[in-house]
Amino acid sequence: MYNARTPDKNDLHQIIRKNYRQVFHDKELYGTNLPFHLEREFRKYLNCGIYSEGMARFQCSCCKKDKFVSFSCKGRTICPSCTGRRTADTAKHLLEEVIPEVPVRQWVLSMPYTYRFLLATRPEFLRSALAIFHRTINRHYQKKAKLKKLTNPKVGAITVVQRFGGALNLNVHFHTLYMDGVFHENYQGDEVFHEFIPTHKEILKVTAQLKKRLTRLQTKMNNINTEDFSLNQMHAQSVQNRDEKNQLPIPLGKVCDPPFQEFKGKRCCYDDGFSLHANVKILSHQRDGLERLCRYVLRGPLAKDRISYINGKVQLKLKTPYTNGTTHLQFSPDQFIKRIIALIPPPRQNLIRYVGVFGARHKKRSAITSMAQPKKIKIKKKNYRTPWSELLKHVFKYEVSYCDSCGGKLELIATITSKHVCQKILNHLGMSSDEISVTSPRAPPEFEGFDQFPEYL
Repeated sequence: MYNARTPDKNDLHQIIRKNYRQVFHDKELYGTNLPFHLEREFRKYLNCGIYSEGMARFQCSCCKKDKFVSFSCKGRTICPSCTGRRTADTAKHLLEEVIPEVPVRQWVLSMPYTYRFLLATRPEFLRSALAIFHRTINRHYQKKAKLKKLTNPKVGAITVVQRFGGALNLNVHFHTLYMDGVFHENYQGDEVFHEFIPTHKEILKVTAQLKKRLTRLQTKMNNINTEDFSLNQMHAQSVQNRDEKNQLPIPLGKVCDPPFQEFKGKRCCYDDGFSLHANVKILSHQRDGLERLCRYVLRGPLAKDRISYINGKVQLKLKTPYTNGTTHLQFSPDQFIKRIIALIPPPRQNLIRYVGVFGARHKKRSAITSMAQPKKIKIKKKNYRTPWSELLKHVFKYEVSYCDSCGGKLELIATITSKHVCQKILNHLGMSSDEISVTSPRAPPEFEGFDQFPEYL
């Protein structure tokens, strides 16, 4: 049966509800105001999934029973539910509407700390670095196609800009899904795919080219000052995985001192902080594996199951334990909130880029993307987002649009946005109608005996 989520009961909601205003207040005391879109992201998350903030009413056409569904915040950083919904929706779109049934290879590029800071704070540097990354790999595939004397080779890729690392540190890097080959025209004028598998030596050569070109770009843009000093300071601390006191998170687990191991791997290269990984490949018939890879690339930074709030401290469970035995990292609430602030992208910044034949203006885009699912009948009018009921059916194999009692079809009766009406309905049903109350920030401590010196007043 469908069970409504209770976001105000999990640890992540309590951490943010009790501590986020204090971080913003402390910045205001020092005369610096953080951008408004950061606080808006926190407010939206606190109201996400709360019935008293608005809900939709559904009614069964047979037994006339009602079902209420709360509104979501549609955030893309803090809310695990909305980032998960966005992840599943975009992965389904890429699988059914964009990527044809051809082999797909994942290229992952990570850069040194200085480059990560520029990628997070300088949109023009991010655009230029992405252009260099795409141009280098595109030419790699096109050169191999010219050696085979293929006519008009075309490359296609989808890049996701990820801003987070495993410790919730700011680590801007690129996850790119490339068609492992090119489309070219045969003697009849039809588009045919030809596969090219890169070797380990070619990966080393591509990494050297990327290092040379990105270093040249960094020297051009490193001398320009950024505007928001307070936010950039948070970004710099998060990139180095440290706090304002230059301290690392407290490691928890069986911490030891492992011996140094040299970086090794097939189709992988590490050169002075530049890391290129291209050993993950999905074959053309492995569509389920491609969807899982798309979800992994598009995932959000926070997972509520990995965050716990114990004795006033925040513990983050690592997805993969470190080699020294660390399984959890411990933060103070202020440190944790500042980590989240550094991960929130600027407003109206697109984190998904379509390259080559997948670009919106490419002449052959419709011909290539129509090969994603040839047997599927295309609908003339397509929704911008997949309806929530269809997405739950696709991900969890559960038909939520039908009544749990009699199996009848649910119909939308009304959308309720008035808080007064929501509270009356919730009180009638015996459900909690309390609004989310954010803990007010504490005032700074006063000096002892301050009132004994009236000349200072």
